[in-house]
Amino acid sequence: MNTILAPVGLPDLPPQITSRYITLSDRDGLNVHILEAFPDTSNHSSTSYQLILLLHGFPELAYSWRKVLVPIAKAHQGYHVVAPDLRGFGRTTLSGSGGASQVQYEDTFSSYHILNIADDVCSLVRALGYSSVAMLVGHDFGSALAGHCVVAHPELSASVVFMSVPFGGVSGQLWSQTNNEGGDDKAKGRSVVSDIATTLAALQPPRKHYTAYFSTPSANADMLGQGGKDLYNFLGSYVYMKSGNWDGNDAHPLPSASSPSPSVSELARDLATLPEYYVMPLHESMPDVIARHVRVDARITWPRGDEVAGGVYAAEFGRTGFQGGLNYYRSALSPPPPERIAQLRALAGRQVEVPAAFISGARDWGVYQIPGAVRKMREVVCSSAGGMQDEDFVLIEGAGHWVQQEAPEILVRELVRFLGKVKAL
Repeated sequence: MNTILAPVGLPDLPPQITSRYITLSDRDGLNVHILEAFPDTSNHSSTSYQLILLLHGFPELAYSWRKVLVPIAKAHQGYHVVAPDLRGFGRTTLSGSGGASQVQYEDTFSSYHILNIADDVCSLVRALGYSSVAMLVGHDFGSALAGHCVVAHPELSASVVFMSVPFGGVSGQLWSQTNNEGGDDKAKGRSVVSDIATTLAALQPPRKHYTAYFSTPSANADMLGQGGKDLYNFLGSYVYMKSGNWDGNDAHPLPSASSPSPSVSELARDLATLPEYYVMPLHESMPDVIARHVRVDARITWPRGDEVAGGVYAAEFGRTGFQGGLNYYRSALSPPPPERIAQLRALAGRQVEVPAAFISGARDWGVYQIPGAVRKMREVVCSSAGGMQDEDFVLIEGAGHWVQQEAPEILVRELVRFLGKVKAL
């Protein structure tokens, strides 16, 4: 058992941002760490302002939203803006555990199923004193989480914004959306996952998808390395390679995205053209992949100006490990918990019924890594409530995957524009 050290301070937070904890008594005592901002300096915990909730991805934290919390809070007549550390991340812990030990691969991971995390989100909204939010924003895996929240709990939010990863609807597996417009054939989804993995492994050179790697017993220890400077350097290089700074991020739709029903071999050939942080050499770890690129390009490290933030990520993941976050991927690629099967069947194929937008960096391969996902999101999943209009599908030039940190001013402008549009409906 690895003991978790006490958290360090959070530098570079504007004074208007408050860090505090909320215990969710109906979620097994989950003690949720949040960062929050109000439009004024009193930071009072009233519900006089509408709530906006920001959900992070992997490997990120509530801290990832530090550059946008305050400007969003000051928009219009003011908002209460909250970014939590999700279950398994950062300073959020189970109260009974006291946060004393890291999540282990051998631990049960059913609590990391995306519908369980969605229930965490709903409970947090209630614990904050609200019955709903004005806007739910999710980035990376948080995008899928936001989508599951508004489909499973349509009363939760008046609007939703997906960031970096298109939401393909509720299905049993991440990959089932590539060949299943209805999204309710989980057996077919599992077959696609397995078939693509087999086909990637048979390529020359053999490959594997990053989600498969993230689901392995070794991924957590691989990425932690020796901790300290080793972890700091790995995270900085990983962040750089997925940012708009890296020359390899000329993101564009893959050819099979235009096919209504691409074959597994077509999908695998397309996926093999993605950067290696998405489709990896079969026998390499993620640190192996990153280190190989660093050896030929010394610029691959923390982007200038983010060195202090890099220390926060290294310190937090050094304390907690990555396994809590990795369990999100592991859960997505595993059969669902038996108690969730009926709910998944009921939700499969449901549309997003609130106004929806999509925002990403134009140099973010996350937009295109699942061929056909953009079309499915816009034309199927979000086709009700007026559909996702062109002005609400936004790709920010020059930015990569970490758009809320790479282009915070533009992101705030687009979020506030969309929010104003929704309020005027």
